[in-house]
Amino acid sequence: MDAITPGLLELLGFRPADAADLLARLPRLTPGDHAEIERLTGLLRGNLGRVGERVNPVGEEPRPHRLGTDFPLLIALVSVAPEMVAVLTGRGVDEETAWRSASDLGQQVHIHRLVHGGFGLGAGGWVATNYSGSLLWLGRLQYTLEPETSSLGCHIPEAGPLTPELVDASLELARQVALPAYSDFEITGFTCTSWLLDAGLSERLPATSNVARFAARFEPYGEPGDGRRDALFFGFHRETRDGGEVDLDSLPQDSSLQRAALAGLRGDGVTVTSGRMPLR
Repeated sequence: MDAITPGLLELLGFRPADAADLLARLPRLTPGDHAEIERLTGLLRGNLGRVGERVNPVGEEPRPHRLGTDFPLLIALVSVAPEMVAVLTGRGVDEETAWRSASDLGQQVHIHRLVHGGFGLGAGGWVATNYSGSLLWLGRLQYTLEPETSSLGCHIPEAGPLTPELVDASLELARQVALPAYSDFEITGFTCTSWLLDAGLSERLPATSNVARFAARFEPYGEPGDGRRDALFFGFHRETRDGGEVDLDSLPQDSSLQRAALAGLRGDGVTVTSGRMPLR
């Protein structure tokens, strides 16, 4: 584990508290932990470069661990991150952007702390899938290669305002960086699948809302799915994956988005909706 340094963790987007917690736990790994990390590292390495397959090599459910949720997987992901960066640079992505894309790992550790109040990794399957080299973080948005829909999938990390200007700049970066990087795949448009595209949510938001204006870019398609978990997790940092209930009266209403989401949760619900838009 000598290769895991503060500098590497900074490149991977770890906040200081998360980096300190990870480094402090490394000496407490057991031989059994090391064996599991080696197994997971092998699975991740087998997925490197498989950008068009969107395979999750490690499974979806987070695994409890005495050092933090999915700690062995977290260490395995940190270990293979430089190799994933090499996959992206091998596709013509500049090194700074490649490391920015890899820093989604630190972002997910940060989100786990916001939701659960402590150190761990709660989105290991998501990161492991994208550590094939299929995710690019370009400005305000992230993009995943989605061959089944011939598109770049748009994702909205929790990283500041979603202004039209920032979205426009990010979409242009996607055209300049992602399209050449994945030029061996047919890409005809952008897609997005998110609770933020819920039609009822946009109706309850002001017309000037950044979220409503983002959603309006996309033409809905397919059947919406249940978005209750997503709204609670991303909108309020509450996890219901284990079947737990959330007292809606206890939720904050600090923003128009939270108020609109809460009205949906109390009423007809919130959906996860898919939408598409052309490349230009």
